[in-house]
Amino acid sequence: MRSVVTAKIKITTTPEIVRLVKWHTRCIQICVDVAWEKQITNNIELHKIVYNRIRKHLPSQTAISCIKQAIGIVKKAKSKPVIKHSSPRFNFPRNANLKNNVLTLRLIKNREKFTFIIPKHFVDYFTWDISESLLKIDKKGRTFFFFTFSKEVDVKDNTSQCSLGIDLGVNNLAVTSDNRFYNSSKVKQKKRSFKYLRDKLQAKGTRSAKRLLRKISGRETRYMTWVNHNISKNIVTGFSGNNIIMEDLKGIRKKNRGRKMNYWISNWSFFQLQSFIEYKSIKSGIEFVKVKPNYTSQICHNCGSLGNRVRGCFSCSHCNLHNFNSDLNASRNLAHPMLVERQVAVTRPHSRVNDVEGVLLNTIDTESMVKTHTL
Repeated sequence: MRSVVTAKIKITTTPEIVRLVKWHTRCIQICVDVAWEKQITNNIELHKIVYNRIRKHLPSQTAISCIKQAIGIVKKAKSKPVIKHSSPRFNFPRNANLKNNVLTLRLIKNREKFTFIIPKHFVDYFTWDISESLLKIDKKGRTFFFFTFSKEVDVKDNTSQCSLGIDLGVNNLAVTSDNRFYNSSKVKQKKRSFKYLRDKLQAKGTRSAKRLLRKISGRETRYMTWVNHNISKNIVTGFSGNNIIMEDLKGIRKKNRGRKMNYWISNWSFFQLQSFIEYKSIKSGIEFVKVKPNYTSQICHNCGSLGNRVRGCFSCSHCNLHNFNSDLNASRNLAHPMLVERQVAVTRPHSRVNDVEGVLLNTIDTESMVKTHTL
C-alpha cells in the first residue's frame, strides 16, 4: 500500500518564476484551443501538433507536462475552457532537483536555486520518494512549491479483524463506531460569524471595507482545515485496528434538501476531512475503504432491518431498539462485516404472501385495479 502526501513550501518569488507561470498559462490555452477545435483527447496526437510551437517559450519537460494538463482539462470540460491561471508541473530529477534544503528548478532561461526552511512536521516526508510536483503563485503574489511525496507502507497484519466505521454529517462532523462524537456546534457558530462579517462588509462597500475583506479572505478555509486536521488525527491515532470504512459521498450536493440544509451542505468540507483521514490511515498502515451510502442510516445495525430515523434518533420495531443515536447507528452499519449483504437485502424487490391462502397479494391488487378500470 502506497502512501502519498503533499507538503506546501514557500519559496522566493522571482521575475523568472512569474515569467514561467505567464507563458505556461498562455501555452495551456494554445493546447486547449487546438485540442478543442480538432477534438483531440490523446496526449501523443496533440504533442505532434503543438510541441514545436510551445517549445519556443517553455523548457522541454514543462512543455510536455503542459500538453498533458491541457488534455486533462479538455476531457472534463463541457464547453471550451478559458485558462486564466495555471500551475507548472516539475518532474524530479528531469527539471527539478532537491539537495538538503536547496531546491533547483529549470525555468525558461536558466536554472535557479531556492533555499528554504523545512518545517518540523514535514521533516520525515523529505526522506520519501518525490513524485511530480507543482509550482503555484497565489492571489497575493506569493510563490509555493507543492512537493508530492510517496512511500510504500506495510498494512497492519492483526489476527483479529477490527473495522472502524465513520459517519460524516452536519450536526456531528464525524461519529465513529467506537462511540466518539465530534460535534459541529462550535464550527457552525464560527461559520455564522464569518458569514455575518462578510455580508456586513460587502453591503457597506467602502474602500476600507473591501480592504478588510481582502485581509480576512481565506480565514474560514484555514480554520476548517485546522479543525479537519485535528479530527482526522484524533480518529486515526485512537484506532489500532485493520481498516477504516467511510461512505462515498460523491454527488451529495446535487440533491435539494431545502434552503437551510443546502447552505450547510454546500459549506461542508466533507471531502477534505475524508482525504485527511485517508492519507493518515494509509500512512499508519490502516486500510481505507469507501462504500456505497445506500441505506446506511436507515438500516438497524443490530438486526439489519429497515428502521425509522426521526430528528437524530433511530428506532427499530423488529428488535425493539428505541431512541438510539442515528449517526452512531450509521457508523456501526459501516463497520459491520455484512453491510453489503444487508444493503442488497433491503433493495431486493419482494412480494408479500398471504399465509392462509398462499396467494401473492400484489397479484390480487393488480387484478382488482384492472377490474375497476374496465368497469
